Amino acid sequence: MKKDGIFETVKSFIDFHSRKIRLKLIFYSLLTGVITGTIVSAYTYLLSKITIFRNNFIGNNINLSLPLIILLFIVVAMIIQYTLNKYPLISGSGIPQVMGLIQKKVKFNWFPELITKFFSGLLAIFIGFSLGREGPSIHLGSLVGEGVNEVSKRTEVERKYLITCGASAGLAAAFNAPLAGAIFAIEELHKFFSPILLICVLIASLFSNLVSKFLLGTKLSFESFSFISPVNFVPKEILLHLILISILSFIMVLLATIFNYFIIKFKDTYTKINLSPYTKMSVVSLLSLLIIYFLPDITGGGHHIIEHLLDYNSTFRLLGLVMIGKFFFTMLSYSTGAPGGIFLPLLVIGALVGKIYGLFLVGTFNFSQEYITLFVLVAMTSYFTAVVRTPITGIILILEMTGNFSNLFSLVITAAITYAFSELLKHNSVYEELFENMFKKQDEEAQTFEKNEKIVTIKIPVMSDSKLSNKMIRDIDWPQNLLIIGIERSGSSQFIPKGDTVLKDSDILILLTDENTSKRYMNKLSELTIENIDIQNI
Repeated sequence: MKKDGIFETVKSFIDFHSRKIRLKLIFYSLLTGVITGTIVSAYTYLLSKITIFRNNFIGNNINLSLPLIILLFIVVAMIIQYTLNKYPLISGSGIPQVMGLIQKKVKFNWFPELITKFFSGLLAIFIGFSLGREGPSIHLGSLVGEGVNEVSKRTEVERKYLITCGASAGLAAAFNAPLAGAIFAIEELHKFFSPILLICVLIASLFSNLVSKFLLGTKLSFESFSFISPVNFVPKEILLHLILISILSFIMVLLATIFNYFIIKFKDTYTKINLSPYTKMSVVSLLSLLIIYFLPDITGGGHHIIEHLLDYNSTFRLLGLVMIGKFFFTMLSYSTGAPGGIFLPLLVIGALVGKIYGLFLVGTFNFSQEYITLFVLVAMTSYFTAVVRTPITGIILILEMTGNFSNLFSLVITAAITYAFSELLKHNSVYEELFENMFKKQDEEAQTFEKNEKIVTIKIPVMSDSKLSNKMIRDIDWPQNLLIIGIERSGSSQFIPKGDTVLKDSDILILLTDENTSKRYMNKLSELTIENIDIQNI
């Protein structure tokens, strides 16, 4: 007979904190990293090959076999739409879905979603959509983590760790950036960490990156940016540098606000168009065919733009055209729901703005040419920080992708100033807005029936590494609509706490609330206790 309730919950926590369980979790994190590295490396390799095949095929046959190419693009678009209808959670970058999984708003059907996300992502790039591989790589990794958890029959407590490990491993393999992968998983997905979580995501990221190096080589993502920073550390130059970075950072925050607004607006508008989803996807695929023919640089993720940006002797007008084209085609591509991310496209947009800014400084104020390269990196860091709201990830990501640590000072200052401007303008993370937009209907329906919600009790264990340990109840920032009705303490009977009651390790807090509130604040409560919590109907 299966045990459930408080006894099974407490047993799970005790087991989890034993050395044996921790070692097993580290092993499964390593396994998740290796599998994710293999899958994401294959995904990255096939994306590059399928892009080359498409360009050669269209270039050699555009005049002779145009009807065949049009038919092919329509068929591919319909296949993508079919997979989206069959498995809606494979849409877009996948990062909001991973956030939803961690907060228990969705449940993955990991194996079929892994297969369809992989191949639909390839097809989306084949027809030229302006989408990146990094978001899908994070999603693929989290699906691997879910699969490892199910196959190995780990506990519910360990499941969230393995999903996070898979997500970090996916980014690590996609960008050849293991530290950025680990930091992103903690900074964006969890927003808190414990020592065991940090070890697990680092292990998963490092081994995923190791596999990708074996399969794809050790080449940096952006090798052309290996240069010495032109900034001289004297007071006058440092002050000037801070002013220039502040101006660019403010511009990037404004552009990030525009990015976040349009990505939601395009998605909502696309959804409201009263046509069959197959028709809409086919129309966008044909538009993509035109773009491939007339302005191919704005298709795909855009890695080639950044890699060769320093070699382009482009005018302001041409750079502006590519930037605007990339921006709006990314919005349109993402609005279709086709599997693909916005990580790389937003870095491309940032790099283009940085080059325009650098060219302006060089042409107007006679700065050295190295400043163009520097401000391309600064703009990418700033735009990533402003759009995603993960400054530490932004810094480490650019450092790892370029392999150049001479710009550490500039990038740290950039991320800090950008984050400060974002706070002042109350600018949110794009993934948080996409997450809210994805579950908006679900939350509205929940609020509609809020008066009829069942009353539930929430049992929260106080763990030694948590934010609850050795704190008075009144000093903790509790979510609204929760009533603390009791504490179960080892060696004593259940009692009703007061505001000055100090919580001790292994205490079980008992809270009373409605079912809707319990779901809404599940993630915040999990952050307080670090581990899983137990909800029971009354």
